Amino acid sequence: MSAAWTVAAVVSAVWLLVALFQLGDVATVFLDSRTARDRDVPGRIARERTNELFWIVPVAALVALGIGIGIDQAGRYVAEQQSLSPGHSYSLGTVELATLFLLGLAVLVVGIAALALAAVAATDPISYSALRREMREYEDERITPKQFDRFKRRLARVDRRTRSRAQPTAFLLTTPSILRLATILVGIAVVVTVAIAASLHPSAQASSLVWLSIVAPVLSAILAILGIRLGLSSDAAWRRVYAHQRTDILKLIDGFERSTRKRVPGLGDRVARALRILGRQQGQ
Repeated sequence: MSAAWTVAAVVSAVWLLVALFQLGDVATVFLDSRTARDRDVPGRIARERTNELFWIVPVAALVALGIGIGIDQAGRYVAEQQSLSPGHSYSLGTVELATLFLLGLAVLVVGIAALALAAVAATDPISYSALRREMREYEDERITPKQFDRFKRRLARVDRRTRSRAQPTAFLLTTPSILRLATILVGIAVVVTVAIAASLHPSAQASSLVWLSIVAPVLSAILAILGIRLGLSSDAAWRRVYAHQRTDILKLIDGFERSTRKRVPGLGDRVARALRILGRQQGQ
């Protein structure tokens, strides 16, 4: 196989991997759009969007792949230096074994880090549901002004977080949408590399592969548009849920505000004295 067809095969394999991630993205964002509801699980603060957790998998895979390629290249370099300097005390088999050991260790570390990241990302304390759950624990109590201010600061923080996660006017400028559209470039790269390889080695089979490669950018564009469309639907559904949760929080804040209002000094005594005077006047 020529170098041109090797490059085309590698680019095609990368596109297949990207297409699988696109399918997972579309599936999870569709699930988010269909399961947008107000849920409050006691004792557990869970991130509500599955799509946010899904992207941990490809990111961790890319990090592991990058580490593996780096270690492999380092091992090849050391092996080449060993072949040029046979006087060293270590052998080629030792270098290969050390490279494999480091590669396995790196993949293990990345795997553990990915699981830890997933566990951390699964908890979402900066959310309306988490804040509402905590405030409801003090619903029948009289909180201090310091606690009241803390709840208001947390609400402002959640408001900023929610606005940054759902901005319909600038939706195409968000990171998920940019990544979805960038996958089309990978599909175009497949067409370009296959066309170059076919021009260098023309044949009937090569021409059919060029026409077949056009499927890559078309499918990537369909999945990207579908992901963006479902993302808009999911954000709209979750905005309605957030609005309901925020309304509940504002009602709780209003109740806390009435309970934390400072009493006027001597007001109770003046009211009692006025009632006694009123009672004597009525008795006369």
